Amino acid sequence: MMKIKSAVLAFILIFNSCPGLVFAQIILGAKDYFIEPGDVINVQVFPAEEFSKEVTVQPDGTIDVPLAGPVKVEGMRGEDLEKILTAKFSKYVSNPRITINVRKFSANRIAIIGEVRSTGYFEYREGMKLLDLVAQAGGLGDYPKADKAKIYRRVKDLEGKTREEVIKVDISAIMDGHMDKNTVLAAGDIVYVPRTRIYKGGKWLTDNLVPWFTLVTMAITIGLVAKNK
Repeated sequence: MMKIKSAVLAFILIFNSCPGLVFAQIILGAKDYFIEPGDVINVQVFPAEEFSKEVTVQPDGTIDVPLAGPVKVEGMRGEDLEKILTAKFSKYVSNPRITINVRKFSANRIAIIGEVRSTGYFEYREGMKLLDLVAQAGGLGDYPKADKAKIYRRVKDLEGKTREEVIKVDISAIMDGHMDKNTVLAAGDIVYVPRTRIYKGGKWLTDNLVPWFTLVTMAITIGLVAKNK
């Protein structure tokens, strides 16, 4: 949870310092720039260009690159990531040369993590609501604790200081028709849908005890039928 909070803080502070910020130019040329969730990174692999890819840094701070697999990049500089990927690609490509650039960094993004079908970043639209984001994420997962969802947001107080705000939301109520609870989102929000803690036990009951009771019931029924013949 602290990692999520740190990511949100860094993400919003950049936006607050540069209102309406959209980077179309490369920004990782600066050695003091550190990669954050939401960055869109262009990975160029030479001479094996078929493995080049543009990837988005996920809310957990990772990217997924062909051959290299998931790589934790949050807090790294571009040159650090180049060295790591060069070492990983060296196992498959002879004398690889890796170039890292950020091609887009947009304030108009929101994220959803936790028990949904597809976690990650999505483009923000003015007036976008919580249920819209859930729908874009493919809906809730199998075991969501939807009544305990939260929105992490960075806001400025009356003194102009930035602080973190946690908004509790009830997605279950929204899906039950209480549209007044369908919260309007803001650019940079991160929505978290927790997973119910008893889902494993519940699944175990479904997968094990229920079939067992069914078999027992069938055995008793068969026994009674045989006895009455």
